[in-house]
Amino acid sequence: MEKIIKQATLADQAYEYIKKMIITGKLKPGQELPEEKLALELGISRTPLREALKRLAVDALIELRKPRPAVVAAFTYQDVIEIMELRRLLEIHGLENLSKADQQPVIRQIKENVNHQLLAVQAKKVVEFMDLDQEFHSYLYQNHTNNRLKEMIKGINSGGSRAFLLLSDTAADSAKKAYEEHLSILHAIEEGNLTNAKQQLAIHLDNIESRLLKYITQEEL
Repeated sequence: MEKIIKQATLADQAYEYIKKMIITGKLKPGQELPEEKLALELGISRTPLREALKRLAVDALIELRKPRPAVVAAFTYQDVIEIMELRRLLEIHGLENLSKADQQPVIRQIKENVNHQLLAVQAKKVVEFMDLDQEFHSYLYQNHTNNRLKEMIKGINSGGSRAFLLLSDTAADSAKKAYEEHLSILHAIEEGNLTNAKQQLAIHLDNIESRLLKYITQEEL
């Protein structure tokens, strides 16, 4: 039997389109997103548009402000400090549960993911890289037995979308650096050195914070 190919819904298409506009900087932080105008531009009704906006809000790419129009999310100095502190606490702890039995299937998934990251970096496809980046981090804790922990990490990692939003002008360079740091984490897991993998993850998260704070400081000058 042939597999049924899932068609993208209008909400899916609207979500991807608006996300790309935000990540590429065509929609700026603080810019309002009037539903009537957006629906007209996209040629869709408000129902699928609202569904798309809700997903973008979950990704922390926009802020919903009923009854006023949604706005493209900004990213403050304090946001960086708080999100990265939580990511360090949760993700490094989440990696501790990666047992030897789990490592081989996870390594296969991460290798495939990292290969796609390289292609996205080379093609400067920032939106695609952002999705792969979030997928990469999810693989590191996917086998953890604490489901609440996994949900917390997933929620905090939505800040990754906002990070790439902030770095829209330098995202291609940041993606290349992140890819190289991901490789270091992968190599440590391949060697079975979980202690080093945690250290490499800590370095990666510290570097993300440094890149974001440097960018914000420059913007505030």
